[in-house]
Amino acid sequence: MQFSLLSRLGITKGKSLPPTLISVATWVARLLVGVTFVVSGFVKAIDPWGSLYKFGEYFQAMGLPSIDNLTLAAVVLLCVYEFTVGISFIFGCYRRSTPIMALLFMLVMLPLTLWIAVSDPVKDCGCFGDFIILSNWATFYKNVVLTLLIVWLLKYNSKSITIISPAFQWMESVFSIALIAIVSFVGYMVQPLLDFRTYKIGTELISYDGMSTDDSDEPTFRFIYAKDGVEQAFSEDDALPDEESGWEFVRREEVATEAPGAKDAQNEDAATDSDERTFRIWSEDGENDVSEDLVRRDNRVIMLLMPDLTKVSPATTWKINQLYDWSVDMQLDMIAVVAGDSQSIEIWKDLSMPEYGIYTGDDTAIKEVARGNPAVVYIEDGKVRWKRTLSSLDVESLTKTRRREAMMTAAVDSDRMLWQYLLIYAAGLAFLVVISMVPRIGDKIIAITRRCRS
Repeated sequence: MQFSLLSRLGITKGKSLPPTLISVATWVARLLVGVTFVVSGFVKAIDPWGSLYKFGEYFQAMGLPSIDNLTLAAVVLLCVYEFTVGISFIFGCYRRSTPIMALLFMLVMLPLTLWIAVSDPVKDCGCFGDFIILSNWATFYKNVVLTLLIVWLLKYNSKSITIISPAFQWMESVFSIALIAIVSFVGYMVQPLLDFRTYKIGTELISYDGMSTDDSDEPTFRFIYAKDGVEQAFSEDDALPDEESGWEFVRREEVATEAPGAKDAQNEDAATDSDERTFRIWSEDGENDVSEDLVRRDNRVIMLLMPDLTKVSPATTWKINQLYDWSVDMQLDMIAVVAGDSQSIEIWKDLSMPEYGIYTGDDTAIKEVARGNPAVVYIEDGKVRWKRTLSSLDVESLTKTRRREAMMTAAVDSDRMLWQYLLIYAAGLAFLVVISMVPRIGDKIIAITRRCRS
């Protein structure tokens, strides 16, 4: 019975797999590995700030220092590597070297993700950015499957057809590198062209209708105090330390609680998975929640976000103060929401001499609202209308107009920009496919014509 079934598949004892089966299996493996690499590289390139934060978590877990510029360069190179390898698999470029490049990558990622799964130093590996959140063990198993497919491709990929001729494959690499470089540049300098996070354009920053009056649904917090440079967390039930004894209040953090019926709260990202998530703004001393007082459905607010005050250049103060002066002329509210202790806030005040109100927030939540340090968010009627980094905002051009509509001139049409880049890239690849196929089609036509004549 078993021999009969194998015979029907074209497999007999002592013989290798039939060419058709090998070809189909190779194409399936190429597409699975290629698409995975392309998606992984592209979504990280879209949001380089998110990848930068994730790398920082890795370095912190390993006890290694993080240098922002070098880390950013590593992020972009990683995205280029993954994306170009994935595209090469899909289009059959560099059939011998592409599986080797992929295997070298997996030889690093496989033990790394195993360590992450076992020790659990971070919530998720960030392989697909905020687009797809996988548990650490799911990520490891995914990499095991990819590695097995790549091992198959090491043997059979060179025997499968290539869609883009070898003469033009270097052009495919150039196009792919250019695409990743452009979307990474825009994502870092302005904002990600695709927003997979909670506070998208058009959404309410404060979930007014989602605020529950039931005490059981109220969030719980822990209070971070520091003494002699060492931070310590205290719960709401703990006796808070006396500041006269040398303790200094640093920040307040919301504690993610397990929803009823939840089986694995550790694998849930409370900052992104909850539909009732609301951005919370605290008074400068961190004592009072002033979110609904500052962001109302009947006002317009320019919100300056600074997740790390210590890394904000003093050179930005002139631009920020200029933006504030214009907001006063336009009858707009302007506030700053920062993450930092009282000492860093006081240093910032001495440097910038702000006339706008300064409030505090959780650094993770601030990073989730908008990328950049500083970033600017425009909120109208309680909804996010646009957001971008301060460095990308042309404040001088903005201040030359006194019209209410001027605020929307700073908005970025991310969807249109992304579609333009993707269409240009797709057109370039289509051109390479066409010029690769024309000679092959011509040879087929000539061969058929010769057979017909004979």
